[in-house]
Amino acid sequence: MVLLKNLSEKERENAINEVRILASIKHINVISYKESFVDKATESLCIVMELVDAGDLYGQITKNLNR
Repeated sequence: MVLLKNLSEKERENAINEVRILASIKHINVISYKESFVDKATESLCIVMELVDAGDLYGQITKNLNR
C-alpha cells in the first residue's frame, strides 16, 4: 500500500508509472503483478502481487549464509 494523500502530484504520477512497469514485467524470477486499485477511504494505492511462500530475498540470502 502506498499512502497517496501526503504525496505531491509528481510523486503520485511516479507511483502510477511504477504500477504500469510492474504490470508489464513477465519473468519467471520476478514476482508477478496481479492488480492495483485506489482505496478511497484510506487514500492509498494498493498493489496486489503474487504470494511467495518462501519469504523475501533478504530472508533467503541470510538463510543461505547461515548454512
